[in-house]
Amino acid sequence: MNYLREPIQLKNGRAECIKIQTNDQNSLTRENMIELENILAEIDKDDSIRAVLLSSDNPKFFSNGIDAENILNTPREKLTAEMGQIVILFGKLLSFGKPLLAEVTGYAMGGGAVMTLACDFKFMLEGKARIAFTEVLVGLPLPISFIDKLKITVKSEYLNEVCLLGTAYKAGEAKEISLINETAENKEDLRKLVLKKLDEVMAIAPSAYRRTKAAINKEINDKFESQLEFTKSSFEDPKVVANLLEAMSALKEKRRPKLT
Repeated sequence: MNYLREPIQLKNGRAECIKIQTNDQNSLTRENMIELENILAEIDKDDSIRAVLLSSDNPKFFSNGIDAENILNTPREKLTAEMGQIVILFGKLLSFGKPLLAEVTGYAMGGGAVMTLACDFKFMLEGKARIAFTEVLVGLPLPISFIDKLKITVKSEYLNEVCLLGTAYKAGEAKEISLINETAENKEDLRKLVLKKLDEVMAIAPSAYRRTKAAINKEINDKFESQLEFTKSSFEDPKVVANLLEAMSALKEKRRPKLT
């Protein structure tokens, strides 16, 4: 099982914690991302569950993003679908109608940062945890929908640093640029912050929350299908594909990639 589902009962209702447990780095494949999408679709229809928390028990990784070995083993004709699934998952997370929180206690890199960004409220553990949009570092153009959400999330003066440099931020640094809402020094205090926010959001009328959240993300969601084509067209560029495969090989071999 790639995700562990645990109920959380609070004063204002029941939430569900979805813990990522895909592998030792909590990396992502098209298959396990679709599994998460199906879980969210099921929860969205269940009126007894008022909110969702994305978390992980992995001591190092919230999610290390796209699975390198899986990409290297994916046939070329299926690579666009495999890589494009993170964009589709992002859209599903944005359009999820209930409160969605992230509890980042380890590395959230690439796809891990994408999932965090899509959440309504984001909490991060101080210390060794890091968050970064590493797409450009593996030769991939950052999808437009990610950039659009970053534009209304992070402080404008940091947008280029986040998108063009793939800068990795510690918890306090991520909060400083508004990528993260709150941080804590230990897991116990972090969970207290998360539970307090869960109870707060569950006090809001579900219909009001759903429609307001949809309004916040309306511009991104309305353009989503056309922007998805940008990602698909990227994989028609042989250089993008070559850089991706070189970066995944380097990651697997623990060396610095040679990108062109």
